[in-house]
Amino acid sequence: MTDPADDSESAKPSRKRVLVVDDDPILREVMAVQLAAAGLDTVHAENGEIACDITSHESFSLAVVDLSMPKLDGFGLLRHIRQHPRCVDLPVIVATSANDRESIEKAYHLGASSFVTKPVNWPQFAHHALFVLRNGETERALRAAQVEALTASRMKNGLFQVLSHELKTPLSALIGLTGVLGNALKPTVEPMQAEHLDHVVTAAQRLNAIVNDILLLSKALAGPSKLLLASCPVQEIIEDSIVGLKAKARARDVNLTIRRPPADLTVVCDAALLRQALHKLVDNAIKFSPEGGTVEIRGHGKEDGSIVISARDYGPGISAAKLRECLQPFVQEDMSYGRRADG
Repeated sequence: MTDPADDSESAKPSRKRVLVVDDDPILREVMAVQLAAAGLDTVHAENGEIACDITSHESFSLAVVDLSMPKLDGFGLLRHIRQHPRCVDLPVIVATSANDRESIEKAYHLGASSFVTKPVNWPQFAHHALFVLRNGETERALRAAQVEALTASRMKNGLFQVLSHELKTPLSALIGLTGVLGNALKPTVEPMQAEHLDHVVTAAQRLNAIVNDILLLSKALAGPSKLLLASCPVQEIIEDSIVGLKAKARARDVNLTIRRPPADLTVVCDAALLRQALHKLVDNAIKFSPEGGTVEIRGHGKEDGSIVISARDYGPGISAAKLRECLQPFVQEDMSYGRRADG
């Protein structure tokens, strides 16, 4: 059986530990008393060399380091702390004389969190140490959350790519084989059955387009591995981006017009990415334009040397309240099943 007293002791939260590094034994003792009154335990080291050995195999919540010490000074100890995996995130308060601004700046450059000047203002010291300690805990939590978010984002992007590639192969076969089957059976099937086959092909093509969009999005979120930058005529970018969209515009009775930029107007860009972006923009404009409406594409240079390429339509638009949300992936103004346009 275990002693209940042992259980109560083990249930108590462990006190935070502070490493105090200074060659003045009296200052170390006074500092220990001040920190103990604030609920902190201390471990002492008389120079940076001893402190390096301690930090290599023990963990601390805070370090208070004198900059001027024999054998290894505070600057050398700071370098060790910021390079060692065990204590790379350890908050460090450096102690130096009040007029040594150059040393303080150097310490901050090496990774110090804060500083106190000698002679130390003891009534304020413990409060200052607790503030730096809490700030260090907050920074570590934020870094951990950032790493977790980055890992989740990479997994998400990887999942997008895997699913997109895995779906494209059977979809391509479905579209091709269904088209062949429909053409072969069209003379022998009823009109309703032929229409059903057409619906299958249309639905598969739409699904394939969505998969392509997700794959394109995953690549955009991951960031281009290498931008292929080159000077390209703006007129050529616009012409190439609307390939395949003129027929769609005619089918919806939408007038697709281009206000052609000067032939010598060029832009340095990754032409393939810019064409994809403009193609999506114009496609969306056609999709939400009313029958008989107009989509106008324009490219022009500004006085400051920048270039604007725009697509203007006369569709319903997006409310200001919803616009911010709609700029996020997978969000639409109307996400109901009864919406009039495909997602």
